[in-house]
Amino acid sequence: MRTVFMVAEKPSLAQSIAKILSKGSCSSRKGLNGACSVHEYTGSFMGQNVRFKMTSVCGHVMSLDFIGKYNNWDKVDPAELFSKALTEKKEANPKLNMVKFLQVEAKGCDYVVLWLDCDKEGENICFEVSLNLLKENTT
Repeated sequence: MRTVFMVAEKPSLAQSIAKILSKGSCSSRKGLNGACSVHEYTGSFMGQNVRFKMTSVCGHVMSLDFIGKYNNWDKVDPAELFSKALTEKKEANPKLNMVKFLQVEAKGCDYVVLWLDCDKEGENICFEVSLNLLKENTT
C-alpha cells in the first residue's frame, strides 16, 4: 500500500485536517520530537487505497542568521552587513529536531502533500520542508 505524507503549518491544524479527512477514524501518536503528533488513517488518493500520515511543523523549520562575529549589533558597522557579513542557515528551533522528525516520518512515503498557508511565509516553509525531505532521499 502506498503512503501519503502530509504536513501542516501547526499541530492543531494537522489534527483537525486528519480528523475531518478520516471522518474521525485516525489514530494518533506523538512524534519523536514530542511537539508534533502523527495522525494515520487509510483512504483514497488518486484512485488508489493509501495510508495517510498527517503531521506538522511548528512554524519555520530553518532560520538564516549572520555568523557569530556579526551578531553583536553594538560592535558591528551596519555597512559591513551588506559587504562582508556571511550568513548561516540552521534549524529555527534545534530542540525540536524538526528536520530529523520530518525525515524519519517521511521515510518510505510515496507522495508528499503540503498543507501550509497560501502566503509568502507559508511558501517559504513549504520550501524548507521540501528541501529537507529531498536531502534525506538523495543521501
